Amino acid sequence: MFPSRENHVAHSNPGLISGLLAAGLFLMGAQPLAAREAPAEPLEEVEAFVAGEAHGTLVLPLGATDRQTPAIVILADGETPDGRAAPYLDQLLGAGLAVLEMATLPGDSLEAVLVALARHPRVLGERIGLLGFGLGARQVAALPDPMAARALLYPGCAGMAPAAMPGQAVLLMHGDADAANPAPDCARLGEALTTAGARLRLRLLPGASYAWDRPAFAGEGHARLPRPDGAGRVEAHAWPEMTALSAAEVAGFFAASLLGARP
Repeated sequence: MFPSRENHVAHSNPGLISGLLAAGLFLMGAQPLAAREAPAEPLEEVEAFVAGEAHGTLVLPLGATDRQTPAIVILADGETPDGRAAPYLDQLLGAGLAVLEMATLPGDSLEAVLVALARHPRVLGERIGLLGFGLGARQVAALPDPMAARALLYPGCAGMAPAAMPGQAVLLMHGDADAANPAPDCARLGEALTTAGARLRLRLLPGASYAWDRPAFAGEGHARLPRPDGAGRVEAHAWPEMTALSAAEVAGFFAASLLGARP
């Protein structure tokens, strides 16, 4: 029995076969690289923001370089952000709004921040909204300056005296399992906001605790956080699904309030 042509070549020139195999492996390895997709385009532009001693991060929707956009300023529940603003930031950017998250906001510097933000070339200065969590929401409610819209998330409703808000859109959101924001107290705050001239939307989230949107750090789904009114601590239970819903609702509120025709 005679050997096949392939066997004859293999036995007569093993170096040739080795070279062909190496070339084949090289081509096989190179093909996925050629087919690899280009990296996705970024969805936003990020820049540092400074106003006096106040510092933050301004995120602008990509593709809006030829026009000004409304902006939302986010105030944390405490001295520094803790990650709970992230899903709201994503939703607000998706709605076409610029977002400024404050990292440090000493003393009464919020007014200076708003003035500096209104002067930004990419921001529509007459359409700036405020979003506050807990203690930050109390700052949002107390600011006497005219604002296009405000969102107060679980501010610690009892005893709050909001500033005058003639004609301003206001969202007040809290959970019905939140010891720092009992429904009767928040209903009274809603009445005070309406008396102050606000166009109020009161939203009660069934089963949500204080700071349901706080990330579950190190896998811990619960924590005891300082109450926004300073009267001890309150239980907080992370609820990612409710966070996704509340972030979408907050973004929808601001979009409806700020994205109409220019005045």
